[in-house]
Amino acid sequence: MAKDFVKDDSIGKVIEEIGTGKACFTQGNIEDLRNALKKGGWDAAEAKAAQFAGTDGYTDLLGIIATMRKHNLSPEAGDDVLKNVFQIRSGHV
Repeated sequence: MAKDFVKDDSIGKVIEEIGTGKACFTQGNIEDLRNALKKGGWDAAEAKAAQFAGTDGYTDLLGIIATMRKHNLSPEAGDDVLKNVFQIRSGHV
């Protein structure tokens, strides 16, 4: 469950800033970002998100990435957030 990974202040702040609401991206988008993040870190995740340019998902995903970077999350912690992003958005975290 998503609550299991909320163990430090940085992740808690990221979850708070992501907030609840409709996600403008798909599970496939998230899987693509997670794979890029695991293989190449934050820059690779941003490059992958850029492939969705011109969509609402692009803006939403870049905002999430920027929030995680702002709070200095490691790529591993960022992967946990992305893995649970739909639960975060639904308010079940």
